[in-house]
Amino acid sequence: MKYKEFELIPSSFKCDKNCPYCTAKITKWPVVDDKLDLLEDRLNYLKKEGITFRYFIFCGNGEPSLHSYETIKKVVDATRKVNIFDEKRFQSSGNIFYEDKKLNLIKDDFIVEVTRVDIDSKKDMEILGYKRDYINSDNFKKAKVRLNFVLMKNKSFEEDLEEIKNYIKKYPNIQTISLKTLNLNTKDDNIDNPYSKWIIDHALTKKDTDKILEFMNNNAEFKVKDEKFFDRYEWVYEGVPITFYIKKLDYGYSNIVYYGGELVDYHLNKIKLKKGEE
Repeated sequence: MKYKEFELIPSSFKCDKNCPYCTAKITKWPVVDDKLDLLEDRLNYLKKEGITFRYFIFCGNGEPSLHSYETIKKVVDATRKVNIFDEKRFQSSGNIFYEDKKLNLIKDDFIVEVTRVDIDSKKDMEILGYKRDYINSDNFKKAKVRLNFVLMKNKSFEEDLEEIKNYIKKYPNIQTISLKTLNLNTKDDNIDNPYSKWIIDHALTKKDTDKILEFMNNNAEFKVKDEKFFDRYEWVYEGVPITFYIKKLDYGYSNIVYYGGELVDYHLNKIKLKKGEE
């Protein structure tokens, strides 16, 4: 059975950004003992059950690269010993590009995944609340990078597309660009916090999906590439895939989260494995 993502989410909330749409602050997961010593055993269990994944994603309630080198190495070693993943990603605020030792540890087999709301660094830094322009650091240019580009209400699709094209030309190390809408709430539809309110006021959400697809189909020859987990639309520019995922089902479907030593879903319920299918 192939799942989409295995997400490792340590419970540390340390971060060098102050994103106005912070997912961790929306979900309010409890602080727990991460129990990373159990990770390799959990991966071996999944392997024995015949479970594999498209992606391993080292993410977090905070910034993963703020964990110690020893902690990151423990995770990296476990995924190398039990490699049941087609691709591995390390989500970062950009701080990883200033951590030479940690970046060298992951850069050979992890793609570094960064999220931006604006291609212009000054604007992006102002909105997301960080102080170092990581995208023009030497290490950024050396790493394999996946760029998540959040679609905002204050810009047209034409502007976004032109900026993305220019970025691909400027940074040949970018492996893929993913167009992103934001989830108002990962658990329910209640707007009970300022972060979800910010999303409503400033960003595109799943309700804007049809507008995005219509524009891209008319301007970029978007094609459906994957219907197993989500409708995955892809357009290739200068050899770089530009993708857009439509979530068919509830948030987190077909994902497994490692949290506090347990295999859970986005509601922190213990996962029930689906086996014997492809």
